[in-house]
Amino acid sequence: MHPILFKLGPLEIRVYGLLVAIAFLTAIYLASMLAKKRGYKEDVILDLGLVIIISSVIGARLLYVIVWWKYFAAHPLEILKVWEGGLVFYGGLIGAFIGGIAWIRHKKLPVLDIADMCVPFVALAHAIGRIGCYFNGCCYGAVSEHCGVIFPTIGDSLKHYPTQLYESVLNFLNFVILILFFRNTKRKTGDVVFMYSFNYGVIRMCMEFFRGDPERGFILNMSTSQFISIFLIVIGIAGFIYLRVKKQKAV
Repeated sequence: MHPILFKLGPLEIRVYGLLVAIAFLTAIYLASMLAKKRGYKEDVILDLGLVIIISSVIGARLLYVIVWWKYFAAHPLEILKVWEGGLVFYGGLIGAFIGGIAWIRHKKLPVLDIADMCVPFVALAHAIGRIGCYFNGCCYGAVSEHCGVIFPTIGDSLKHYPTQLYESVLNFLNFVILILFFRNTKRKTGDVVFMYSFNYGVIRMCMEFFRGDPERGFILNMSTSQFISIFLIVIGIAGFIYLRVKKQKAV
């Protein structure tokens, strides 16, 4: 693995940080182009993107700090070193949705319609970001001598599942599914959001069985991410049902 791309004196340019930045910028650009085609002003998504970047980084770091609170309580300055990794995706997702929804409602725009446009690119950004995790050597899998990769940053010489790349591929497939479904004229507003919730909940639930890193934390004999995945799956199913029941009542 090559976590450091190059150095400029004391400044280190890390592959992880670079790819996360590329992921954010790509998602914001493509979402803004789609929004423009649908009649929204281009700066709507650009402004929303800035809100999401800030809120997602805060959320991602906050959940990581909560999981490893004993360490950070003793080393509080380490909390600020987000460029070294330690960002939990689910924390970022929750932070992004809270910040994004608050901003959209403040601007009095349709929440579900804009969310439908954005979530496919969340999946795409996640796919790019997971490649950064691979180069950083974090989020690795359990030991597997048959189809594993050695991650020098772990400190052992054992082969581990490259779960970062597995999830990257699955997230890219999720992006393709979501963007194709978005173009379905028969879908209901909000369907794409709830499909993303269900799809990623299932993806993450399955991937957690192959993970081997200790950073995830555990709740009720499940990893923190598996615990949250259950809620995403339920939200996805419940959302689909709600939109259809609501439609029937309106008729």
